[in-house]
Amino acid sequence: MTPDSGRVAARRINDHVELFHVDNPEAVLDVPRRDWEAFTTAVKSGAFDLETLNRQAEENAA
Repeated sequence: MTPDSGRVAARRINDHVELFHVDNPEAVLDVPRRDWEAFTTAVKSGAFDLETLNRQAEENAA
């Protein structure tokens, strides 16, 4: 994880959790609550990297 990874915040909304970077609150990642535990485990183990997600979003937008 990058040094800025601590700048990510989460909001629980009914059936999902919204993750967003404090400096860019318009960029939101929705995680279904049923997948939250698996998601956090993947992030902690390094299997899920938010930078990879950002690159994929940029590629899809291009």
